[in-house]
Amino acid sequence: MTTTQPRPNGGRSVWAILTAVSALLLLLFFGFKVIRFQALYYTYNDMYIFLQASSSWMDGRPLLYENIWGYDNRIHNNYAMLLWGPLIYSWGAYGAFLAQFLLFLTSYGLLFRQLSRQLPAWVSWTLLAVMLLGPVWFWFNEHPGIGWHPELMYLPLSILFLLALHGVHRNRRYTGWFLLTAALIVLVKEDGALLGGCLHLSYRCLQYLRSNPNKSVFGIVTTRQFWLIAVGWALVFCAGMLWLSYQNRSLEPEPRLQQALTAIAQGIRQKAFIRWNLTVLVHTILLLVPGFLLLVFFLWLTGFRQAGSLVLVFIVAQVLVLVSNWVQASTYYGTNPYYYLVSLTWPPRFVLMYALAVCYLVGMLLVFGPRLRPARGRVVAGVTGVLFLVQVPIVHLARPDFHFPTVLHDAFAYRYDPVKLPLLPESDVTVIRRLVAALPPRSNVYVFDYLIPFFHQHYNIWPTGNHWEEADLAIIPNDDFQKLTEKMPMKQPYRTVRLRTYTIHVTPAFEPYLNQSLRP
Repeated sequence: MTTTQPRPNGGRSVWAILTAVSALLLLLFFGFKVIRFQALYYTYNDMYIFLQASSSWMDGRPLLYENIWGYDNRIHNNYAMLLWGPLIYSWGAYGAFLAQFLLFLTSYGLLFRQLSRQLPAWVSWTLLAVMLLGPVWFWFNEHPGIGWHPELMYLPLSILFLLALHGVHRNRRYTGWFLLTAALIVLVKEDGALLGGCLHLSYRCLQYLRSNPNKSVFGIVTTRQFWLIAVGWALVFCAGMLWLSYQNRSLEPEPRLQQALTAIAQGIRQKAFIRWNLTVLVHTILLLVPGFLLLVFFLWLTGFRQAGSLVLVFIVAQVLVLVSNWVQASTYYGTNPYYYLVSLTWPPRFVLMYALAVCYLVGMLLVFGPRLRPARGRVVAGVTGVLFLVQVPIVHLARPDFHFPTVLHDAFAYRYDPVKLPLLPESDVTVIRRLVAALPPRSNVYVFDYLIPFFHQHYNIWPTGNHWEEADLAIIPNDDFQKLTEKMPMKQPYRTVRLRTYTIHVTPAFEPYLNQSLRP
C-alpha cells in the first residue's frame, strides 16, 4: 500500500477526524491530570505560586503578587497568565488545566485544518503520534511533582504563532493574528521573545530555501528582511530584560540572572559542574532525537534536497534556545540538591526546545510539503511506531523522577500518592476535606506541603515572610519535622486542636468552620 496525495474533497473529513481524535486524547490526558492532582501528586510550590500570581489582582492585591516571593513581576514577565486568571480565580488548578486544554485543542484543530489542505493524512497522524501526543509530550505536560507552569503554554501558542506567520506570508490579512500570537508568546515569560525570534527566523529561512533551491541558507544573511526580523526580536527581548531591571529598581540585570552568571563563572572551573551539565545536555539531546529523526524521515521523502541547510537551521535555532535555558538553569547550581531535575530537562525549560522542534517540523512541511514523495503505508507505520515507542526508555533515562508504568499504576491503584500515605490518615483527611468545603473563598491558610492541593483555591502561605496577609488557619504535622511553627504567620489570638497526625491552629473568626468540620 502506498500513501497518496490529499484529495481535494477529502481534506475536510480528515481534519474533522484528526480534530475529534486529538480532542478525545487531550480530554483523557487532562482527566488523568485531574486524577493525579486530587491524589496529591502535585505538592511542590511552583504551581501554587502561579495560581496566586495569576488571579490575586482580582482580590485587590498587586499585579502578579503571591505568598512565596511576593512581587513575582520582579522575577519573571509572566503577564500572559493574567488572561486565564479568571478561570483560575473560579476553579483554582482546574482553571489552569482548562486553559491549557483549550489552547491545545484550538492549536491542534487549526494545525490539522491547515495540514489536511496541503498534505496527505498520514503526515498529520504521524505528527500526532510522535510529537503532539507522544510519550515525551505526555511527560513534560504531566510535569511530575508540580503539575503546571505558565511556560507549558509555549507549545500551543507557538503552533498558533507559526500558523499566523504562514498565513501572513500568503495573505496580509493575517497580520493581526500574527501580532496577537507574537505578543502572547512574549508575555508568557521573558524568554518568549527568544523563542518567537527563533521561530520567525527559522520560518524565514525555510521560505528563503524554497525560493532559492540552488543556494545554501547562508545567503539569507545578506537580505534586509533577515536583519529586520533578527534585530526586531532582539530589541523585544532586551526590552523585556530591561523591564525586569526596572521592576527591581536597578540598572543591573534581574537578581536571578546575576546569580546564574555568578554560578557559571565559578562553576566553569569545577569538574562537577561540567559533568552535571554534560549529563543533562546529553539527556536533552536524547529527548529531541525522535523529533529530529522524524525531520530526517521527511527530508528523505523530499529526496534530501537542501537537507544540509535545513538541518543546520534546526540545529542553530535549538542551540540559541539551549544557551538561554542553560544560563537560567545555572541559577540553581549549588543551591538546589535536585539541580539535575531543574536544569535543561526541566519541563518549563525543555518545552521551549520542544515547541521549536514541533514548529520547525510543521513549518518545513507547510513550505516543502509539495516535494514529499508518496510513502508506503508499512514504512510510515513502522517509522511512526518506532519513534513513538523509543520515547519511553528515553524519558526514563533522562528523567529518573518519571516512570510510565509506575505513574499509570499508582494513579489508579491508590487513592493518594503512596509516598504520602503515612501522613494521610483517613480520619484527619476527612476533617481537612470538610474544613476546605466550609471555608470562605480565598482564605489565608498556612498548611503542610502534602495538604496544599486541598487548598488550591485559597491563599496558602509559605515561611518566607512575603505573605500579603497573616493566616486564619494553620495545619501542621504533630511532630513538626519541618519546624513550620517557628515561623507560623498566624493572626492573634488563636487556639489549637490536635488530631491524630496534624495540629490545627485557628483564629476565633474561623473557629466555627473548624467546629463544623469536627462534628461526626
